[in-house]
Amino acid sequence: MEYQCTLIRGRRKEQWQGGIRLISHSGTCYEAEITGRGTYFHVIVGKHCYGNYICIPNHDIGSELSDYQDLFWNTERLSGLLKDVDATTVATGLCYLVSLDQGEETIHS
Repeated sequence: MEYQCTLIRGRRKEQWQGGIRLISHSGTCYEAEITGRGTYFHVIVGKHCYGNYICIPNHDIGSELSDYQDLFWNTERLSGLLKDVDATTVATGLCYLVSLDQGEETIHS
């Protein structure tokens, strides 16, 4: 599915299309592909005893997450590991994970 990403820097507002495709979901773990502005992210996200996590193997990144739909917190956390544009693309895509698994959105291959 495609979605709109927005990054505000001072008075400047940038917008671009992001995309997410759910690969699999098993129990407490999701695997998906997220793309935006020419960058590809293979993400593995899930739950552990103390919260949520994300692993992006093709960028050598792993981190704690808030709730998948907590755009502000997840963007801030990922901004320390990725460029702001990429952090926004990934964090915005995470907001759609559960709805993709529940079949609420059409997945575009």
